[in-house]
Amino acid sequence: MNPKIEYSGQVYLYSSGMPSELIDHAKSKLIEEHGILADDIVLIEVPEGVPEGAIMVTIWPHYLSVSKVKKVRDGSIYAPQLFNIDL
Repeated sequence: MNPKIEYSGQVYLYSSGMPSELIDHAKSKLIEEHGILADDIVLIEVPEGVPEGAIMVTIWPHYLSVSKVKKVRDGSIYAPQLFNIDL
């Protein structure tokens, strides 16, 4: 069973330079299996401008790391991992 991601506002998808095919696959996985609305996904290249309390999903080659932003300070984000999603 795939857990639904509880969020409000937007979900930040941190691509960190991954290829467009992997980004598209990550988006479809979040939409189809985890209940994220397509219009709520914001693609970011660097982890900046993400508000505290937001969900941030980092794309890695074989999985997505789902985390919740706890603190933003001086350009650094502290976001403990909630769970991984296999790609």
